[in-house]
Amino acid sequence: MRTRVIIAGLLILLGTSGLKAQFVVTDPVNLAQSIVNSANEIVQTSSTVSNVIKNFQEVKKVYQQGKEYYDKLKAVHDLV
Repeated sequence: MRTRVIIAGLLILLGTSGLKAQFVVTDPVNLAQSIVNSANEIVQTSSTVSNVIKNFQEVKKVYQQGKEYYDKLKAVHDLV
C-alpha cells in the first residue's frame, strides 16, 4: 500500500514538472487606443442615427405633400 502511494506521488510529480506559469501581459497604450476607438465609433454611430432621422423627416414631409396634392386632386375630380 505504501509503495502504491509513493508510485502515485512520483507519477504526479513527473506529470506536473513540465508546467509553467503564464502571466497576464497588459499593454496600457493598446487599452487607451481601444477606448479612443470605441468613443469614435459611438460618435460615428450617433451621427449616422441623426442622419437617418433627418432623412426620415424629409421623406415624411414629401409624403405629406404628395398626400395633400392627391387629396385635393381627388376632391376636384369628385366635383366634375
